[in-house]
Amino acid sequence: MKFLLGALTVLAILAVVFFTVPTLEGGTTNVCQAVDKYRVAKAASSVAGGTSGPVFGTLNSIGQMVATGEISGDEAANRHPNLPAPVGCALVFWQSL
Repeated sequence: MKFLLGALTVLAILAVVFFTVPTLEGGTTNVCQAVDKYRVAKAASSVAGGTSGPVFGTLNSIGQMVATGEISGDEAANRHPNLPAPVGCALVFWQSL
């Protein structure tokens, strides 16, 4: 019984981490939108050569405004058609690291 309770506790903690990290990284509670926002910031940083300066600020601001989660949601639906969108988007996030 103790083993089962311990295993369930570990699974619950992993589930929380699985969904919390993408939302914290993207700054929103919608997992798909968080993945889009994370990717925008990553792309802006790559183009600008860092996370500061006017180029990064401009690209990141424009990208964050249009990051609705549709792109990651569609990708998750294509890559993981049997999973609900939040689970698929979280998987897409973890696979993009």
